[in-house]
Amino acid sequence: MKSKHAFSFVIVVIILWITIYSCSKIYIKHDFRKNYRTFNDTLHVNIPDSSFFKIHLKNGDVSLLGDWKLNSDKDTIYGEGKLFDFNRNIISEGKLSFPLDDIAIVETNQFDAIKGKDKEKIAALSILTGINILGDVICITNPKACFGSCPTFYLNNASVFQSAHAEGFSSSISPSLEKQDLDALRYSTSSEIINITMKNEAYETHMINELFIQAVPKHPTDYVFHDKSNIFYRCKNLINVTNAKEGDKDISSFINNFDDFEYFSSTNSSDLSAKEEIYIEFDKAAFKNPGLVINFRQTLLTTFLLYNGLSYMGNEVGDYFAKIETNDQIKKHISNPFNYLGKIKLLYLDTKINNWTLFDELYETGPIAKNLMIAPLTEIPDIKNKIKIKIEMTKGLWRLDYLGLTSIQDSITAISIYPDQMIANKKDKNTIDAIFNDDNNYLVTFPGDEYEFKFRLPKLSDNRQYELFLSSKGYYLEWIRQNWIENKNLPKLKKMLLNDEKVWTELAKEFKEIEPDIEQLFWSSKYENCN
Repeated sequence: MKSKHAFSFVIVVIILWITIYSCSKIYIKHDFRKNYRTFNDTLHVNIPDSSFFKIHLKNGDVSLLGDWKLNSDKDTIYGEGKLFDFNRNIISEGKLSFPLDDIAIVETNQFDAIKGKDKEKIAALSILTGINILGDVICITNPKACFGSCPTFYLNNASVFQSAHAEGFSSSISPSLEKQDLDALRYSTSSEIINITMKNEAYETHMINELFIQAVPKHPTDYVFHDKSNIFYRCKNLINVTNAKEGDKDISSFINNFDDFEYFSSTNSSDLSAKEEIYIEFDKAAFKNPGLVINFRQTLLTTFLLYNGLSYMGNEVGDYFAKIETNDQIKKHISNPFNYLGKIKLLYLDTKINNWTLFDELYETGPIAKNLMIAPLTEIPDIKNKIKIKIEMTKGLWRLDYLGLTSIQDSITAISIYPDQMIANKKDKNTIDAIFNDDNNYLVTFPGDEYEFKFRLPKLSDNRQYELFLSSKGYYLEWIRQNWIENKNLPKLKKMLLNDEKVWTELAKEFKEIEPDIEQLFWSSKYENCN
C-alpha cells in the first residue's frame, strides 16, 4: 500500500514537472518573440532616422556596434557595443570583436560607413535597410516596380541601357547564392582590343568575384552558340521559322529577327503559373544535328515577386538573409516561387510515335539583357518533312526575340581572357587583381560606379574571327527601402514561399493591376534618373 502511494506521488510530480516545463517553454517562446519584435522595432520603426550597425552571426547571435573598425589584417571587426543571444537577451556589453568568418550578414543604414576606405569586406556582407533614397518617387508610389539590376555590361562604349549586352548573375541575391553566369555578347570581331564597360545602375551593392571573356575562334560564315551547360557549339546556317502560332495568333513576325520586337503575353489574372503553348515549324533542312537557337529574357514578373518577398520580411529582412546564409532549408525555400513559375520547356513532335518529346528546358533570370542560347536537337529522329516544336512556358513571364534552327558541326573550346586594364569613372582604390580568380577577393561597386575593362585578344590568321562571351561570377545585395519595411507580413511571406494558392492568387491580381505600366516604371526608376 505504501509503495502504491509512493508511485502515485511520483506520477503527480512527473505531471507537474511536465506542465511547468511546457509552460516555461511557451513563456520562453512568447518572450523570445516579444524581445525579437521590440529589438527590431527599436531599430527600424521607432527611430528609423537613427543610425545602426547590426551584425548577424552565424550562430544566431546578434550584435549592435557603435564606432567600429577593422583590424590591420582586415579579418576581424571590433568596437563598442552589445551582444545579444538568439532570444535577444544581452549576454555581453562593452568592447567586442568578431572574426569576419563568423559573420553571416551585416545590416545597417550607414552607407558612408561601409563605403569608407578599406571596408570592401564589410560592404560585401552588408544589406542597407530602412533607407530613404532622395528622389526615389517612383519607388515610393510603386514599390514593386522599382528598378533593380545586377551588373550590366556594354561593348565598345555603348550606353543605351535597354541595349545592354549582358547582365550578370541575376539570381544571386546573397553571398551563399553566388554563381557564375555566361552570356553571349552577340558580337564577332577580329580586333585585338575589346573594351567592355561594367555599370552599377541600381540601388544595390555588387560584388564581382571573377570576370573574363570566353573567345571562340571561328570563320566569318560560322555561328557559335552555347547551351545551358556552357558548352560551345560551332554551327552552320541559320533558318527562320516557317510557321509560328500561339493559339490562333500568328507570331512569326515577332521571332524571325534579332531586334527589340519581342513576343510576350500577359499573365493570367488569377494564376501566375498558368501556361501557354507556342507551336513552331521549320521546313525540312539538311541538318544532320539540328539545334534550336533562342534569344529571350524575362519580363518583370520575377522582379515584382522578389520585391514583394523583401517587403514581407519587413524589419526582419536582415534576420532572413542571415538565415539564407546559415540554413539550407530557408535557402531552398527562397527558390520555390521561381520553381513554381517554371522553365521554358522545349518539345519536338516525334512523328514515329506521334507524341511530343521533351528535349530541353531553359531558365535565365533577368529582365534586361537578352540571353542567346542553343538547345541541341541531336536526339531527334530523321525528319522527312518538317520539324515541329512546341514551347511550353508561363504566361507573362518570358519575352521571345528570336527562334531559329541551325546545324551543329561540333563542340569547340573557348579561350579564357582576363582584362589587362581597368579604369574607374570615380576615384577608386580597387585593383584589377580582385576579378582574376574565383576566391575571397571581390570588386565591390555601388550605385553610379562604372569600370571600363580592356581585353587583349590573341591575333588570328586566315581571316578568322572571335565570337565573344562574357563570364561573370558574384552576387549582389539589395538596398531595402523604408517603405518596403512598412509592409511587413511574415505569415504571408511563409505562404508565398510555400506556394500557397490563396496568396499566389492575391499576387496575380496585384501584378495584373500594374502589369500594363510596370515596364515604363521600371526603366524610369533606374539610378541615373533618381539623383
